[in-house]
Amino acid sequence: MIPPQNAPPPETVGGQPVNGYEVNSLVASHLRRFVDAQRSIGQDRDWLAAADLKVEPYLFTAAQETDIKSAILTLDDALDAIDMTFVNRVLGMY
Repeated sequence: MIPPQNAPPPETVGGQPVNGYEVNSLVASHLRRFVDAQRSIGQDRDWLAAADLKVEPYLFTAAQETDIKSAILTLDDALDAIDMTFVNRVLGMY
C-alpha cells in the first residue's frame, strides 16, 4: 500500500505537548537543565584542575587522569562557546 501524498501526521507521536503553554514549559525545562549541566561541568573543571587523581583515594594512572581532565576541559570549552543570549532571554521569560 502506498500512503497518500498529503497524509496527516499521526495523532499521537509519543508524549508531545498539547498546547503552546506546554511547549514553552518543555523548552524552558530543557534549557534550565542545560544551564545546570553547564555550571556543573564548569565546577568539575575547576576541581579537576587542582586535583591530583594519581594519589589516594583515586589512584588513576597518569594516562587516565589526562583522559578525564581532557574530556571535561574539552566539554567545558564547547559549552562555554555556546552563545547564551537566546537561552538567557527564554529563561528570563519563565
